[in-house]
Amino acid sequence: MITVTAAITALLLGGTTYTLAPVPPELRPDPTGRGYLGVTLGEGVVIDRIEPNAPAAKFGLRQADVILRVGTLHPRDYSEAVTHICSFRPGAIVEIEVQRGSERKIFKVKLGLRPAELDYTDRRPGVPVIED
Repeated sequence: MITVTAAITALLLGGTTYTLAPVPPELRPDPTGRGYLGVTLGEGVVIDRIEPNAPAAKFGLRQADVILRVGTLHPRDYSEAVTHICSFRPGAIVEIEVQRGSERKIFKVKLGLRPAELDYTDRRPGVPVIED
């Protein structure tokens, strides 16, 4: 805990001072949810479809973009990409790098809450779930 004396001493010595403020509830990540981008991935990590009004659509990702990086991960396939996205909490801001034609683009996407219907409880063996 920083005391008033410590703060005054820091000011006198030319130290850095900080102002703390509470984070509004709407900006706090949901501690129980899983991150959601709102895309369907095809072969590799190519975006096949963007869900309307999903975070991917709101922040500029497009169909046929190839996901190169999610945060610090360079996913090799859709499963790796979806698993990594789900490891973030809703409200987290994640950097997504894509290849679009001959250009590389970087987007900062605020993830949404993953819809419960995407978390199938009775998956059939050998049938991958590819939606995110």
